[in-house]
Amino acid sequence: MLALPSSQRSSPRRVASRRKTLALVITEHLRQEIVTGVREPGSKISEPTIAAAHDVSRAPVRESLRQLEREGLVVFDAVGRSRVVQLTNDDVEDICGIRASLESTAAGHAARRFHAAIEQTLRSNVAEMEEATTLDEVSQLDLAFHAAIMEASGRRRLITAWRAIEPQLRLWLGTLQRLREAISADVLAATLAAHRDLIDVLASGDATAARKAVEVHIASWVCESGGSP
Repeated sequence: MLALPSSQRSSPRRVASRRKTLALVITEHLRQEIVTGVREPGSKISEPTIAAAHDVSRAPVRESLRQLEREGLVVFDAVGRSRVVQLTNDDVEDICGIRASLESTAAGHAARRFHAAIEQTLRSNVAEMEEATTLDEVSQLDLAFHAAIMEASGRRRLITAWRAIEPQLRLWLGTLQRLREAISADVLAATLAAHRDLIDVLASGDATAARKAVEVHIASWVCESGGSP
């Protein structure tokens, strides 16, 4: 294990800062492995193994796992052992319901404050999606499109709430990616058309129409069916 320089060993603040930095690195690494399926749903997560792989103590690993627990990607059993979460149909239904509520509300606010920079961001996203060749690319761009609408709302609490479910949404999208070998041309065309329509509605400045359009857009894909959200 890498030792801290002697000048830093006597500083609890520096030690805590280093541990926090290590925890952030490990968190991102584990999060990526979970959402991409490298770590399968329900699989055990060994703290000693992860600590050894990153050449760190178990303290930052435990911090990382607690963060992933807060994100809904990891669960702990009664004796403190961790596993990758297994999303149930009820979980997915809840995630989609919360998402629809947050995004439709945010769309109304985004429509009221819509401007050229927001439109450029969304249209650039659509242009990138047109060139995508895999479900992974489409899914990530799709999520980025909806994240941009959330940010455009300018409503801090809505954005914070949406970010809280985003990791679980990424996990669900990752699950879909593994169920398909390639992106369906029909799914891609439908997603592109729907996103262009959403941009037009947002640009109209009609908050009521924007809220309704997002509600219909999310509901039309029915999360459980496996369509792109």
